[in-house]
Amino acid sequence: MATTLVHAAQLGLLRYNPETVVTCAQALADIVSRYHLPAFWPGTAAFFQGWTRWLRGDGAAGLAEMRSGIAISREQGFGWVSAALEVPLAEAEASAGEADAALRRLDDALAESKAIETRCCEAEMHRIRAEILLKRDPADAAAAEQSLQAAIAIAQSQKARSFELRAARSLAKLYRAANRDADAHAVLAPAVEGFPPTQQFPELTEAQTLLTALSP
Repeated sequence: MATTLVHAAQLGLLRYNPETVVTCAQALADIVSRYHLPAFWPGTAAFFQGWTRWLRGDGAAGLAEMRSGIAISREQGFGWVSAALEVPLAEAEASAGEADAALRRLDDALAESKAIETRCCEAEMHRIRAEILLKRDPADAAAAEQSLQAAIAIAQSQKARSFELRAARSLAKLYRAANRDADAHAVLAPAVEGFPPTQQFPELTEAQTLLTALSP
């Protein structure tokens, strides 16, 4: 049950769905306490609870709990879990004005993912890195463009269409801001084409709206 709840919470995390994360994290914490599970589980539960606090506006406390959760997991040698959790933590740090720290965290997480061959969130790491770079210096788009191109390439190689769509949407917005509408259309159209319709992925609706605006 703990394993199932971790995966469900991770899915909620990837979908930015705090309700799912809250429900699963609380259930996980209850099971961990009741059955005295190893430290890996409370670290993960603490991270999820911290993320929901951050998303709901309790920034400082949420960040502290997320960092504590990752530290607990790392102490137990579960780097394969921690590498994926570094992505939302870096995003939270950047939103708190700690852009440099967030970028260092992502660079370390990318290196670790390659070293331990746990690359399921590698595309998202590059995408979030690009978003942080743009927030830090909107005038310097070259590095962000490179990160987004890497994110798209990785997502395509992994056939991770949701991650590809997110990165393509971000790159298309970057190109449009630079008056490169043709490039924006070229990068976004393949990501949207044939994507299964769903109400559970709001990024798809946004991408479709942007693609319509870009159509000649």
